[in-house]
Amino acid sequence: MESYRDEKNTRTLEKINDLTVDLPMFVRRFANEYLVTKNKAPRTVLGYVGDIKVFFEYLEKTTGTPVMQITIKTLGSLTADDIQDYLMYLMRYKRTDPNNGTVIKESNQAPARARKLSSLRALYRYLIAHNHLEKNVAELVDMPKIEEKAITYLEKEEVREVLHGAETGDSLTRTQFKFAKGQQLRDVAILTLLLHTGIRVSEMVGIDLQDIDWNERRIKIYRKGRKEQYVYFNEPVHEALEDYIQNERKVASEDMNALFISRKGQRISVRAVERLVKKYTASAVPMKRITPHKLRSTFATNLYEETGDIYVTSDALGHSSLETVKKYTNLHDERRRKAAEAIEKAYYKEDAPDGSNPS
Repeated sequence: MESYRDEKNTRTLEKINDLTVDLPMFVRRFANEYLVTKNKAPRTVLGYVGDIKVFFEYLEKTTGTPVMQITIKTLGSLTADDIQDYLMYLMRYKRTDPNNGTVIKESNQAPARARKLSSLRALYRYLIAHNHLEKNVAELVDMPKIEEKAITYLEKEEVREVLHGAETGDSLTRTQFKFAKGQQLRDVAILTLLLHTGIRVSEMVGIDLQDIDWNERRIKIYRKGRKEQYVYFNEPVHEALEDYIQNERKVASEDMNALFISRKGQRISVRAVERLVKKYTASAVPMKRITPHKLRSTFATNLYEETGDIYVTSDALGHSSLETVKKYTNLHDERRRKAAEAIEKAYYKEDAPDGSNPS
């Protein structure tokens, strides 16, 4: 039986194939190299191909050359000014639904423009590496400046309020509480796991029952780039997961392996978790718009405040930076254990009356 991750990758590969069918052959070869030789995750390559398609559609509009007739020579004739003009075009660009013409996504923000420029640079690097081009004009254009925004996260007391509201149902309206029956233990387990481990929502929905090592208190997840890694959990997570699995999880579900099951008996989706997080945090922190990623920020901020150790925080989040410490495998695991213990201490120890944190 194909695993959830394999099924997801298969669907993504099909999407890549559907996109590249309408693009020149060298773009398909570019995608294949990044998938096979560079071992990039299918989702990453899908993003590259989608961005490149937008660029080719722009060239078709501005030059009159059909997308399928755009050649490597065409790309070689472009200048840095042409790429800059493309970025200006992106500020006005809107993606529309081909069926009814309605706008379904705006793509004029700096992060989106930066990502599309990065994808274009990758295509040029591929063509240069294969001796098709001599220079990367996309590298001559500066990346759009992305303004750093203040990180939104939950304070320690807010974490406790959110979890308490989920456990008691106090954070829900009467209608929401009625609808949540039969899923409340699952919801508490999801919120507890996200807040105590900092894993991404996409990583969480992919967890299978057999990925949990109860003796070592760790869960096998798949990070970005298909990297397998263990995250360690503490007592609150242990209790929440055990309570959900033993008392509420549907045994006769469509996906017998999935840890978190939807009301319909299927593996819970990323979208469903996003709605769940919004529902349980809306009343507890009405002035903050909380998403699963904000719960990851909450974990990171509170863990760093508790430990003062950037290495522990970076490693617990699964970041690929700070490579110098990553060759020490045993130290890796010890850091992750330390993270699980530290975040429990951060959330649950009581503040002193004067606002200080007694040790």
